[in-house]
Amino acid sequence: MEKVVEVSICVCNECVMNGAMDIMESLEKFGELAEEIKERYDMKIVLTLTTEKCIGKCKHGEHSPRVSINGHIFDHADSQTVMEEIIHSMSKELN
Repeated sequence: MEKVVEVSICVCNECVMNGAMDIMESLEKFGELAEEIKERYDMKIVLTLTTEKCIGKCKHGEHSPRVSINGHIFDHADSQTVMEEIIHSMSKELN
């Protein structure tokens, strides 16, 4: 089984200043978790990571950093929230 997770991180000035790069760094380490899931659950996780300037409306500084996961936008995102949402979306496939 293969699960594709599409993640887009906003890289406008406000988002970068409020932690977008930290989120990107944590997702770059996602490969280790994907390997463990593949071995344990026989599910291949394909993480598509892109950057965008201004996800949703421009001038969203009060909501930054902003991340889109499979089309769903998360305001005030952080590494933990993003990882939890990715794992949650995968768990739907495992049940």
